[in-house]
Amino acid sequence: MRKLILSLLLLGCLSLTAQEDLKVGLVLSGGGARGYAHIGALQVIEEAGIRVDYIGGTSMGSIVGGLYATGYSAKELEALLRKTDIMSELQDAIGRNKRPIYEKLYDEHYLLGLSLRDFAIQLPTALSDGQRIHDLFSHWTADVRHINDFSKLPIPFLCVGTDIVSGDAIVLEEGTLADAMRASAALPGVLSPYEMNGHVMTDGGVSNNYPAQEVKAKGMDYLIGITVEQDPYQADEINSLDKLLLQIAFFQATRRNVAQYEATDIDIDPDLGSHTQLSFEAIDELIAAGRLAAEKQLSTLRAVAQKQSSKRTAAEKSNPRPVEFLNAPVVEIQGNTDLSRRQILSFFEDKLPGKISWADFRDHLVALFATGRYTAIDYDWEAIENGEDEAVKLTLKLKQSPDFGQRLRLGLHYDQVYRANLLVGLTLNDVLVDNTLTTIDLIGGSRFRYRADYRVNRVNGSAFGLRSRLHYADVSFDLPELMSPFEGLVFDQLDYRFSDLNAELYWDIRQTTNSFTGIAAELKYYRTLSDQIAEVDNSSLFTLGKDVYFVPKAYFLYDKLNVRDFPMRGFSLAGEARGIHNLNAENVDENKWAFNADLDALFLLPMGKKVSAGLEMNVGGFLDGSSLPYRYYLGSNNRNLFNNFKLFPSINLGEASGENLLMGELFLRFNPAVSHYLTLGGRVARLGQEEGLPTSIDRDLLAAGRFTYGYNSPLGPIELTYARGNAGGQLYLNIGYWF
Repeated sequence: MRKLILSLLLLGCLSLTAQEDLKVGLVLSGGGARGYAHIGALQVIEEAGIRVDYIGGTSMGSIVGGLYATGYSAKELEALLRKTDIMSELQDAIGRNKRPIYEKLYDEHYLLGLSLRDFAIQLPTALSDGQRIHDLFSHWTADVRHINDFSKLPIPFLCVGTDIVSGDAIVLEEGTLADAMRASAALPGVLSPYEMNGHVMTDGGVSNNYPAQEVKAKGMDYLIGITVEQDPYQADEINSLDKLLLQIAFFQATRRNVAQYEATDIDIDPDLGSHTQLSFEAIDELIAAGRLAAEKQLSTLRAVAQKQSSKRTAAEKSNPRPVEFLNAPVVEIQGNTDLSRRQILSFFEDKLPGKISWADFRDHLVALFATGRYTAIDYDWEAIENGEDEAVKLTLKLKQSPDFGQRLRLGLHYDQVYRANLLVGLTLNDVLVDNTLTTIDLIGGSRFRYRADYRVNRVNGSAFGLRSRLHYADVSFDLPELMSPFEGLVFDQLDYRFSDLNAELYWDIRQTTNSFTGIAAELKYYRTLSDQIAEVDNSSLFTLGKDVYFVPKAYFLYDKLNVRDFPMRGFSLAGEARGIHNLNAENVDENKWAFNADLDALFLLPMGKKVSAGLEMNVGGFLDGSSLPYRYYLGSNNRNLFNNFKLFPSINLGEASGENLLMGELFLRFNPAVSHYLTLGGRVARLGQEEGLPTSIDRDLLAAGRFTYGYNSPLGPIELTYARGNAGGQLYLNIGYWF
């Protein structure tokens, strides 16, 4: 009330002195997502007719203020932010549809990843390096990128960052606007510090969250302040370390900003309740709260507007628009010490040099950044003299990461086939040859497994390498009649372990974001073990084997599912054709080639926002005679099986087997709440069985229904499934990513 009375007295004095024009400054505090309230307040300020002559902002205030200074109206700002998933941008999230197919296959089963330097763990400085958020700012401010003096913007502007060495507040008034916004908004723990104008800076709110005095010093007669800082917690609300740290930071910032609060003539202080700095989903409530707080002071705002002789600002005369295309016939690359120019440009899929949509440019840039080679990728452009179609020279500026090259990754999983398992993975880049990836996954549990891959990526979208894997499956077969190898010991079932150790040379002939096609030559050591008949074998049906196979193959994969676990839309196709030759065969019949092919498909069609219908199909068979490693075995609900083991909930792993397969499932999936899924499905399979092939279930047709509850937890997907069919029923529990 005291400040309001002083404001009215000031306005009266200004009226008595008949001042011709009133210069109004605007101050926007930091506050993370709470800064959405700035937009609502700005809408009312515009409606009151106030001309803003200078803007100062910190953190989220620097983002809203910087964009407003380029000429966006408050309504345009609202539209811009509504269509942007800020949390995804803050996390440098790359949509699955934009990630390379190799990552979809092999990088989605890790729970945790840590960077290494000389095999020592390097902890990250923040949740995100801020590449995507910086690109977003560059996109939004492209129209003023040529302006390096912020006082020359449509509305003069300044913002504040904090030097991480001295702790001093750094007033940013020149450079690139997108850089200044990124530095000022480097929220500790969320965005990494940012280097600009010779300073490495973190969030400006650490040192000056309300730069009123700095704006006042620009010759402003009247200051309007909008503060969206979070109120201090009550004692009983401080129940975690993050809240304690925020409470300490609040009091430190408040003490520093006391003089700043006194510098403003009117303060708009929205009631934002319990919304936090990360409540980006609450944009409606936050904007509405900003409007409501400003409307309470509407009469004062209108009185201020009456003291301004000119109501139309330079910003209102400008018409900023995010650019749609970048026409860059000339591209310069700086800082590329590891990859060649051609290798770097390959990330842009032959669209650079040339004309590229801004959306594609951002996606490809983040894909390059996601390799981990760089701590930041900046860029600049300048118009080409006499160039056609707004042609520019584009300069990519790469900053090498000192931690690139080594990464430790961990995974956890439980299911009823492989039990509890721990995965320890190591990835190494540029071993022996640049642009290579070495992956070693060691899996410990009831039995040891591993996967290793040395991959050489080429600039034309292809790749070649050497990979190896050790896998196994335990299968029980019911005996056609009782077996008694020893007196007093009778078997009605034999337990087998199939072990598969392979190594293959491969060539992914063509690799895109969603697919690859390739060929491979594999050597496979396939072993069949059974403790029960290790010394006694009374039936030729259960012959033990230790054979080496040569398996040339061709394969393709297309994956456009929206997510790997519990997808709600998209489809995937996987096909493989192979020849199988037993190198240990002793007679002509066993020595002949066998030929096998498989096709797996999954389709999901959204039936609404929360419901999808799905169809999963599996088709495969042999051209002539079969070969043991690729016979079809059905059972369990395990999705990490090898060769031609296929899931069929309701029966045990391998309980049904055959020479060819036709299988399908129709299902409905519901997403009633965030991260929760319900699936109801029915599966049917027809197995062609060769006479004499061991199998526990001898049916022409298998059928089963299932109900699955799924939860996307921080530890990965959790599934509880009950399935029942014409060959039995089972309850399954799976925890964690499949590997």
